[in-house]
This record gives sequence, C-alpha cells and structure tokens, in this order.
Amino acid sequence: MFAPLDDIPAAVAGSSDPAIGWAAFRDIDFIAEMALVLAVSVLLAALIAYHPTTRGKASTIEEIEQPKTFIMYSMIGAVIAIIVKVQPNMALVVFGIGGLMRFRTNVGLAKDTGRVILVTVVGLSCGLGLYVVAVLSTVFGWVMIYVLESRSVERVVVQGLEKSSVQPAALAYTRALTELGCTIIGEQKNVKKGTVAIIYRAPRGLGRPTVEAGFGEIPEGERGTADWDST
Repeated sequence: MFAPLDDIPAAVAGSSDPAIGWAAFRDIDFIAEMALVLAVSVLLAALIAYHPTTRGKASTIEEIEQPKTFIMYSMIGAVIAIIVKVQPNMALVVFGIGGLMRFRTNVGLAKDTGRVILVTVVGLSCGLGLYVVAVLSTVFGWVMIYVLESRSVERVVVQGLEKSSVQPAALAYTRALTELGCTIIGEQKNVKKGTVAIIYRAPRGLGRPTVEAGFGEIPEGERGTADWDST
C-alpha cells in the first residue's frame, strides 16, 4: 500500500535546503504513488478524449488533434494537485500563473499551451524543492509527447484540377499516400473549384519531400498543385 501524499516529510515540502529535496528520491512509496497518480490521470483522460462517438465526428485537424490536448491537461492537473496538496499556499500562485498565461502570453495552439504550462509547473516544483514531482512530471510529459506526436496529422489540398479529373485525382492521391504508409482520415472533393482536400496521418519520419516525390508519380492528367496545412 502506498504512503499518502500527505505523509511527505515537512522538511521536503518547505525546507530551503536543496539537499533535503533531493533526499526525497529515497522515498520509494511516494515516487510509486505519484507515478500511479499520473498514469491513472492519463488513462482516464484518454478514455474520454478518444470516445468513439466524438472521434467519429471529427472532420478538421483541430478536432482530430484535440484529444492530445485533453490528455496533456489532465496530467498537468494531477501535477498541480500534488503540488497544492504538499504546499496549499501554492494554489493562488498557480492560479495567478494560469491567468498570466491566459491573458498575457501568446503561445499558439492549445497543445502548445499545454506544454508551456507543464514546463512552468516543473519549474515551480524545482523552486519548491519538490524534485521528485519535477522529474517524474518531466519523464511523463516527455513520454506523452513522444507517443502522441509519433504520427502527425496533415491536410493537403490539391488544386487546379479539371472537373472531369477530380474523382480520378482523389483516388490517385489517396493511393499515393496509402503506399507511403499514411492513413487516410478524411477526404473532400469540390468539383466546381477543381480541388481535393485530404486529411491523413503520416508515420514518423515521413517528410513532405518524400510525399511530394510520391505525388510526382501520379499521371499528369490527374495531378494538380498540392498545398499543405498541418498542426
């Protein structure tokens, strides 16, 4: 049975001596419990984020990539809860940092915001001497990013097609992507505009030059101009 988080030595939570903070790595029970807390938070978030009902309705890159953000924020919430449990007066500090990032910092996409918050929480843990929390959070965050970003989602729009060649072009481009190991997620054809938009998941290490080379093998009558949009 793991020791409760409340039982962390007071010296570890509040001491200014950094050696005491590092000494917490000898508390195997606390390390095991924190690892379990982070793992459960990720697992439960994944069950909600990848619910089949919502996943089946995803039609844009943002909607398809949204579960990654949910999982990251769940893990961050667990880390913040551990910090506040050890140092209750840190609740207002965390709240203030979150408000500052929300209204004063432009960090781009939601998943990028998640990474910014995570590294901020890691830094806060280091400042409090909670090195176990900082290290385990970093390890879990690194592994999550590696797994979640192992396959990127991209959207390619093929333009300049003749109306009669839109359907054959769609088949040709999806076939070329499939042969490169990509998974087709969605496809939209606009005959009036002569365009085909394809959302696909690319395997790790597959760059656009390789994809473009594959597109170059498509017969000229079915080939258009490709333009990418990715996260």
